[in-house]
Amino acid sequence: MENEKLSVVRQVVEEGFGNADLYLLDQLISENCIEHQFGMNGGREGLKKAVISLTKAFSNRKYKLINYCLQGNIVWVHYKATGKHTGFFMGHEASGNDFAIDVMDVAKVEEGQITEHWGVPDRFALLTQLGFLQPTVNTKP
Repeated sequence: MENEKLSVVRQVVEEGFGNADLYLLDQLISENCIEHQFGMNGGREGLKKAVISLTKAFSNRKYKLINYCLQGNIVWVHYKATGKHTGFFMGHEASGNDFAIDVMDVAKVEEGQITEHWGVPDRFALLTQLGFLQPTVNTKP
């Protein structure tokens, strides 16, 4: 049986972000969630805005759980995120490029909701695969 706290994080990532399920985010993200990811703010509403932005920028988004660790009410997850750049993102028009990046998330889960979150998507890999940064090393996903 999957740990309840891991289940909350998986649903948020795989369904909330992957399928743009904003209703699910309302259920599983605390209204006053503290967000530590660079460039993100605004608690639950900020996360929902990020999901909408990602939905407009990338199609076929999938998140595959690679590994996880649990310690008390803290959940660490490592995902492989994939998709296609089909819309405006970070000042750039759609490239049509596919991407595959690593995403690390740490979430504090209390009473069935994420109350604090640290997200570390590999933005350098993403921007390189989309053609917006020049690779300096082997960049195959």
